[in-house]
Amino acid sequence: MKSILLNKTSTSHDQSFIIHPKIYPQAYSLWHHHKEYEVLYIVKHSGTAYVGDKIFPYEGGTLMLFCANLPHMFVPNSNDIKELDQGVEDAYVLHFSIETINKIMEHIPEFQQLNQLFNDWKRGMIFRNVKKNNDILRIMQEITEATSLSRMTHFFELLDLLEHNKEFEFIANPGFVNSVNLPKGRLEKVYEYSINNFNDSSICLEDIAESINMNKAAFCRYFKKITNKTYFQFLNEIRIGYACKILIESENKNITDVAFLSGFNNMSNFNRQFKIIMDQSPSAYLKSRKF
Repeated sequence: MKSILLNKTSTSHDQSFIIHPKIYPQAYSLWHHHKEYEVLYIVKHSGTAYVGDKIFPYEGGTLMLFCANLPHMFVPNSNDIKELDQGVEDAYVLHFSIETINKIMEHIPEFQQLNQLFNDWKRGMIFRNVKKNNDILRIMQEITEATSLSRMTHFFELLDLLEHNKEFEFIANPGFVNSVNLPKGRLEKVYEYSINNFNDSSICLEDIAESINMNKAAFCRYFKKITNKTYFQFLNEIRIGYACKILIESENKNITDVAFLSGFNNMSNFNRQFKIIMDQSPSAYLKSRKF
């Protein structure tokens, strides 16, 4: 599943960023990335998000931030698709170039407090507090109606709100994010192979290494050097992300079924990896996600 580069054209001669309400865009059902940073507010519909190496549910009122080149895709639930196809405006999207912001922060000391926000932004961020997110939506709506200097005033008000809002979860794992800005080639092939084969319990280092024309030892050194983790740590993060998706969405699947569907061939390893990555057992996770 190769990520498609989309040209968002975030700037022009008279604008530093673009923002607009969206009728659910067809592009968002594609696994894609772009050079711009993104603020995405989902107004109403719900579905499944694929961001970096994570798979998770989203719903109306969710706010997400994506850095440059972080691949993502959104698949609405089947009962929402018909309404979206009828042209319902259901998302506000803002794209901007981080180079523009870096120039501002470099020359205006007061803006340097945003450094931490943009460092966090590199992993992707999700905000689920609907009440606080409504303040972001209000500002995004004001930006769409504003002109000239007032657009920038509202934009920096938005950044200030985000900088002070600590009720967020990181999305992608650091190892994945460290790879997205590296030259494409071998690492992209490893990621694609992993996404397409993660639920195969027989996947092995020899197969991965062969897919990029390396031997096993060289591949292990290469992957660890770039991502600061072993390949199987990376693979297990993808598998557990998929397991979480099934646990949340499928009422008729028990934990044993989920383990095998996610690519694990024994329960003890599944339970151990789940607790390492999610900091709780599968049963505790399932209980906490019951609405």
